[in-house]
Amino acid sequence: MSLLLSVVSATQLCVGCTLEFEPAVTLGAADDPAGVGIFAEVLSMGDLGYLVSSDALGGVVIVYDSEGRYQRELTREGEGPGELSAPPEFAMGAGGILLLEPGTPRLHLFSSDLDFMRTFQIPGAAYAWSIQPDPVTEGWLVSYQGESDWTEKGVLLLDQGGDVVRSMQAGEESSSSNQTSWVDVIRGADGMLWSSSLFGLVEVFDDDLGLLGSLQLELPGMDEWERPRTGPVGWPAEVTDIHPAPDGSGVWVFAIATETSYDEARKALQDGTSTLEQVADAFVYSVRLDSDGLTLVGMDRFDTLVRPLGDGDLAYDLVETPDGNRRVRVGRLRFTGGSR
Repeated sequence: MSLLLSVVSATQLCVGCTLEFEPAVTLGAADDPAGVGIFAEVLSMGDLGYLVSSDALGGVVIVYDSEGRYQRELTREGEGPGELSAPPEFAMGAGGILLLEPGTPRLHLFSSDLDFMRTFQIPGAAYAWSIQPDPVTEGWLVSYQGESDWTEKGVLLLDQGGDVVRSMQAGEESSSSNQTSWVDVIRGADGMLWSSSLFGLVEVFDDDLGLLGSLQLELPGMDEWERPRTGPVGWPAEVTDIHPAPDGSGVWVFAIATETSYDEARKALQDGTSTLEQVADAFVYSVRLDSDGLTLVGMDRFDTLVRPLGDGDLAYDLVETPDGNRRVRVGRLRFTGGSR
């Protein structure tokens, strides 16, 4: 397999069609204890409902049932076992539900029935970037930043109880060391490991983290970058998620872009002078691995902050409510018209 690193512009995600988000369930009501703020992380637990964290909730995770009704608070803020100091990310697998505190190496494991099991730290890591269930090992796939070397990027395979089964480091041939952290490392439907940096460098690895291909997406605002030493200037789009393509052919990469800086956008939303639809857009890029390396299949765009959720085409976004709050809408990504 040859290596390929290139910068590409996106075309339509499929010929003559549009990718649309079809909401089905709204989580929460006006009399709930708290809204979801500006950004949110959501976990679908199937018939058991949903978990939601957000900037407005801090270390508190909210539980909703499958019809979107508020149930209870799962966690509280703190430094003790099962307590969180920041809004977590979620991953649900065969071993239960794993929570990650961003910017730390701390993970919290709950059973599938939401009983707290244990809090533990990732050995040798300054912090974890992402957590995913691993369908190959039926455990967990965790990407992390090395504790002693800031250029060290690695992946841990954990068993269902959270103990390390295998540790792998990205080699020097990976270009990700020239950018900021991995946003996500996931196991694709092809069994390979896929990653994306914050600014759209997509890489695919074999099961030993040997690099198979690289692709730099041309995200909105990339022309305002100054790389590699000074980092981004202006307001380029940022990747939020990398997700197995629903049809099994490669991955979808999700990014968000704002017309102003994130601080200015956040202030406008907090002041109520703008809505999410007015200040931000979401972009979806379809990438697959061919014999010559990674190929960009196409791109589509949303005027809400659509993000993937769990398996297949499940997704969510946020919606403004008449009371000035924001609620999560859960639905599916659908193609309309044309052919894929």
